[in-house]
Amino acid sequence: EEMNGKHAYEMLMQDLTAQVDQATTDREEKSATKAKKLQARADATGNLQDTTTTMEADVKYLSDLTATCEQKASDFESRQQLRSEEVEAINKAIEIISSGAVSGNAEKHLPSLAQQGPALAMLRSDTQNKLMQGRVAQFLSTKARELNSRVLSALAVRVEADPFVKVKKMIKDLIV
Repeated sequence: EEMNGKHAYEMLMQDLTAQVDQATTDREEKSATKAKKLQARADATGNLQDTTTTMEADVKYLSDLTATCEQKASDFESRQQLRSEEVEAINKAIEIISSGAVSGNAEKHLPSLAQQGPALAMLRSDTQNKLMQGRVAQFLSTKARELNSRVLSALAVRVEADPFVKVKKMIKDLIV
């Protein structure tokens, strides 16, 4: 009987030792799994924060870009309107220049662009041409002020300042 009791005791000790070892192994595995899950959670939280920050920056960039595009579209439309008004003013100037008063003088002084007569007919000064040139320049200046157009203003200055004055003077000096 003592042998049976001793054997039962050893069997019980082996079983309890095995249970303790198994419980320790299970606890260590659970602890490792928990640590991995905590690390994964921390990584996911960091990624979420980075993604949120990036998304907020992208949304701000998109709104800035949209505002810029809308501003440029508005500017383009206003420039298109200004250009159409400038074209209208230039067409009116062309109409004035091609009117009977001006076109008759062109035929008189520049018959078919061939020089006729004894000495450079284009050097003759005609007051009516200067008056018409002054009217055109004044019209363009007025339209430039109305439309606030730098292009028309520059054109008016060029029309008013006869670009051939120096050339005519140099040719007269050569002839005389």
